[in-house]
Amino acid sequence: MPRVFRATSFLALILCAFVAASCGDPFRITAPFRTASDSFTISALTGTPVTARTLWRMAGFSRYRIDSVGAQFDLGFDLGPTGTITVYPARTIVILSAGTAAAAAAPLVGLLVSTSTFAAADRAPETGYRSDTAAVITRGQTVFVRSSSDICATQGTGGTLLYAKFVVDSVDLPGRLLFVRATVQPSCNFRSFATGVPTF
Repeated sequence: MPRVFRATSFLALILCAFVAASCGDPFRITAPFRTASDSFTISALTGTPVTARTLWRMAGFSRYRIDSVGAQFDLGFDLGPTGTITVYPARTIVILSAGTAAAAAAPLVGLLVSTSTFAAADRAPETGYRSDTAAVITRGQTVFVRSSSDICATQGTGGTLLYAKFVVDSVDLPGRLLFVRATVQPSCNFRSFATGVPTF
């Protein structure tokens, strides 16, 4: 091979590498939203009036009355007589209130109770979730959530799963209230809880 051809080929390889590094994968799906965090108060499912906001929809941190929303929420929380906290995925609540047929419209929600602190839990695990199963947790315990939320169908990224983490910091047992901190990754199929737009 002539020397000038080898040099030209080498320069072409360098240029390709530079373009790939600067432009990235042109087929890679980009996250449409920044990570969102908030603190909120939510009422227990039992021992509260029907007007109480007892259901949490992770997208937008919305809270609903149990009589004013369909099946598109993610979780409900309850308090036992001694302050025991139980977290209920959507389908377990819909089955109890409206029957098995109605549960098909609710998102499939999985819970994963973690030993990590809330601050250290920087990404949602890919596996290990228990779907449509209530979990008993304690105050200060980090819980990961994975939901087949309906918002994923409108993002256009091909993602089907919404990830979040939350912790119940405290409860007001007489008032039947829970004080919750949560971080939601609104970009479906992205699992990072780092500040800003996620890259994975």
